[in-house]
Parts: sequence; structure tokens; C-alpha cells
Amino acid sequence: MKRRHLLGATVAGLAVSAWPEFIRTAFGEGEGCDVPGHQGAGGPAAPVKEALQRAKQLKRRLLVFIIPLSNELKNERGHAFGELLNHGGDADLAPLSDVEVVCATLADLKKVVPDAGDGEPLMVLVHTQSTPTATPLDTPLPVDPPDATTSWEERRKQEDALIVRRIAALGALLRKGLGADERKVEARAAGVRARLVKQPPAGARWASASGCGVTIEGEQNRPMMACGMGHVPEKSRRFLYFFSLQRERA
Repeated sequence: MKRRHLLGATVAGLAVSAWPEFIRTAFGEGEGCDVPGHQGAGGPAAPVKEALQRAKQLKRRLLVFIIPLSNELKNERGHAFGELLNHGGDADLAPLSDVEVVCATLADLKKVVPDAGDGEPLMVLVHTQSTPTATPLDTPLPVDPPDATTSWEERRKQEDALIVRRIAALGALLRKGLGADERKVEARAAGVRARLVKQPPAGARWASASGCGVTIEGEQNRPMMACGMGHVPEKSRRFLYFFSLQRERA
């Protein structure tokens, strides 16, 4: 079953602050993603606690995709992480085979790892010894909009090139922060796709965007008409959804 929010969407145009009030309410403006069986049972930090426990049991490090407070940044990062996981190459994804991955706000991470730092880096790497320590991983994400004065075909090419640059930036960050082990890269990347693409990382949902709406995977259909408002590049359509549905269930 899926919940379908019929909204206009562009890569830069899903910023929630610009949406009508009824849409912002449905998307739980300003809140992180509440995953069934997690926040309801153990509070917002539950996914982090559980992921840290898994990482310790597996003798792995924990990588946290940081959910920012800004709704615009939630959208930007959700699409960037989606582009990486769905379309990144083997060398981009292989480093993730050595870590547990969870999505969380920095505030929720600090409830579990108090010295996780400040600000909102793209990711935080947690070393899971008896007293966990944290290292921020951050890099600028290319966000240059296409040139509106060019042809539609040229703008599509510019969008694709921008996505390739974002994937490259995140892949380089992962190799730098997690290590660039060149052994069995293809097999390790395949394992990452099976673990993080078929199902979302803990603390988020997969969603798909089109010019007529956003479909949240695993949620019951519930349409809201706002069709024909935008274009979403193909490689940006499936993204990590960082907004809360708690209000919509109330």
C-alpha cells in the first residue's frame, strides 16, 4: 500500500515553506521522519539507539545521515542521498558496506552520542567503542540551477550533469571519510544496494516525486490534488523522505 501526495515537485521546488497550509500540515512541517515501530515506541532517538546497538554487535561503525531542521534542506539532502543510493557507481557505494546507516537529526543523535558536535554536517561517523566518539563528514553539494534561457533539451542535460556532480561529491566524501578499500568493490556495492535501496535506511522512508505528486513507499494511498506544477529529473525522482507523517495520522 502507498500514500500518494499529489503535489507539484521540482528538484529545487519542493521547499515546504512555499506550500499551502494544508500540505505543510500533512507533511508535518519542521519535524523529522517518524518511522512506525520506532518513534511511537521509543521516541525520536529510537532509530539511532537501535542502529548503534546493531553496529556494536556487528563490530561496525555507525554512519548517520543528518536530517536538517530546515524544510528546504530536508528536501535537498533527501534528493541528494537518493541520487547517490539509487544511481551511484560501485566505487561510490562500496564504502557503505562497512557501516550501519541511520537517518536522524543532530539533536536526536546527541541524545545517544553527546559529543556528536554542532551544526548540521551531511553525515556523522560514529566510532562504536565502549564510549562512542563522532567525526563529522561534510562537503558542499552542487546546487546550481539550470539556465532557464536555454532550450528544454539543454536544461535536461544541465540537470543530469548537476546530479552526476552531486553523486561524485558524496562518493568522494564517503571514500575519504570511510576509506577507499578497493577489494571486492562490485560485490560490496551490490550488498549496499540490497540493504539500503530496496528498503530505506532506518529513520527515513523512500518516496518518489513527479510533476503531479509525491508517493511515500509503504504508506496507504491518500491523494491531495495539486497536479502539473513542476518537473523532476529522472535520477532525482526517488529520494529519502525526511518529513513526519504523525500529524496526518492524528
